[in-house]
Amino acid sequence: MARLENKVVLIVGAGEHLGRSAPLLFAQEGARLVISARRQHVLEETAQMIREKGGQVVPVVGSATDRGDVDRMVSAAVENFGRLDVLYNNVGGGWVELEKKIHEVSDKAFDQIVSSNLISIFNTCRAATQQMLKQGGGGAIINIAASRTVRRMANPIYAYTKAGMIEMTRNMAKDYVDDGIRVNCLCPGLFVYQAIKNPMVQPITASLVRRQPKIARQGDPADLAYAALFLASDEASFITGQCFSVDGGDDVKLTDLVLD
Repeated sequence: MARLENKVVLIVGAGEHLGRSAPLLFAQEGARLVISARRQHVLEETAQMIREKGGQVVPVVGSATDRGDVDRMVSAAVENFGRLDVLYNNVGGGWVELEKKIHEVSDKAFDQIVSSNLISIFNTCRAATQQMLKQGGGGAIINIAASRTVRRMANPIYAYTKAGMIEMTRNMAKDYVDDGIRVNCLCPGLFVYQAIKNPMVQPITASLVRRQPKIARQGDPADLAYAALFLASDEASFITGQCFSVDGGDDVKLTDLVLD
């Protein structure tokens, strides 16, 4: 049996890079999908790749920073598939003004980062939990933050908003444990940034170590997708309130990831 057989999954941020690997993999594992992104042509490309594999998918163009758009995403899951079982929150951004100290960050950058990383996750998590509670409880929420190394590469506004995602995850897990809603977080390190064109998602078998003992390969979108698949599945039914780094050991200094 497929690991997500008949589960209804909303994936927010189903773009062409890290956001595309999860819906493709979840479709392989039997999920019925609602996917969302801001760019229609990118979203439709993801949806078509899923359909070509025989998957069920409903695309909804919209932004997680807009509460009306988020309500439409959740409504699409209910109207097309009858319920919502999993929220995969690939929201966030604000990778701007990286080298600036807090007194140098512009108001525009501050607003962009807070909106991308905090307002968006509040909107999606609130709408999803409301629907899950209507159904009688149960479900899984997976938030995507950033590893400590990545947070410290950016400016302090990016760092505190991504850390805010982590603390929100932990508090939500506490609040909804009696309702059977599991809430966990993935913290990716440095990942290859390239459009995904292959509809099949396979585990990455390339060696972690690339050139010398302390220098590792960057992450592949499949690395994050398979971690998310586990957390979305019933195999993770005893896991909630946890934040997992998917970074090749960089945060604990087993490796030093490098930018290619």
